[in-house]
Amino acid sequence: TLNPRNPELTPGGSSGGAGAAVAAGLCAIGHGTDIAGSIRYPAYACGVHGLRPSFGRVPTFNATGGDRFIGGQVMAVSGPLARSIEDIDLALHAMSGTSPHDPWSVPAPLAGDPVVPRAALCLAPEGLAVATQVQDALLGAARALQDAGWQIDEVPCPPLREAADINTILWMAETVFAAGTAMADEGDAEAQFVYDQMCRDVGPIDLERVMHALKRRSALIRAWEQFFAQYPLMICPMSGELPFEQHLDIRSEAAFQRVYEAQLTQRALPVMGMPALSVATGMAGTHPNGVQLVAGRFREDIVLRAGKVVEAAFGAPSIAEPGQR
Repeated sequence: TLNPRNPELTPGGSSGGAGAAVAAGLCAIGHGTDIAGSIRYPAYACGVHGLRPSFGRVPTFNATGGDRFIGGQVMAVSGPLARSIEDIDLALHAMSGTSPHDPWSVPAPLAGDPVVPRAALCLAPEGLAVATQVQDALLGAARALQDAGWQIDEVPCPPLREAADINTILWMAETVFAAGTAMADEGDAEAQFVYDQMCRDVGPIDLERVMHALKRRSALIRAWEQFFAQYPLMICPMSGELPFEQHLDIRSEAAFQRVYEAQLTQRALPVMGMPALSVATGMAGTHPNGVQLVAGRFREDIVLRAGKVVEAAFGAPSIAEPGQR
């Protein structure tokens, strides 16, 4: 898959096909899945919008693939990508609900009680290095919301790095347990490189680590929900950097670590099950740019309301024309 905005850049993954198709005008709405950024980053990289709904909002069921292990069960969600917040909202209404096939699905209303329009601006969460162009987009989004009546406070957010570690532990525990020798048998050198980097990063995984990770997950959800009781909205980076060049992560161990670190917010937020909206803010030179809006569980209405303000300030994404950047 190539990026319609700039073929030298990654379209993101794993829903890169959905992001590229929406950006190229092949469809109005794409369906993505997200366990560590796989809706939000393709949307960001392809210059469109993407919503990771709350865990339990959109029922999922794979009749042929079988049930996943606990990491996938409590972190993976399905959600829409589109060129307008209005279409994201429309798609969410169509996708959400409950299903007897998904025991995790929740019959939560799509709109909650009114909240005080107060937002936390986290420019560099937990010491994340953030590119100047990304910070400029965040400040522009904050100004737009402030002009629309939101109170903006620049404050630190609850723990993200610990949540990112839990994401990796649960995801890799599932992968290592389920994959067996499949990775080596397949013989894909690039996939093997990424797998080896992930295994090295997470270290040995045993039952005790998984149990403690699940225990800490509850405490982190509690801390974040208390944060959103004070600040109903958070504005933060989608990535610490603008979209990367194609295949940067497999060039070297150092390049992999650079990409891995930049994606801190994407890896961390799924652990808490909150909705997160990637909002495109146009191009920064030859690179798409954007911001991430986050709210408490089952408050997609808040991120969509704020997303419409940001979209109005920066303009809705257009269809990528062949040969134009």
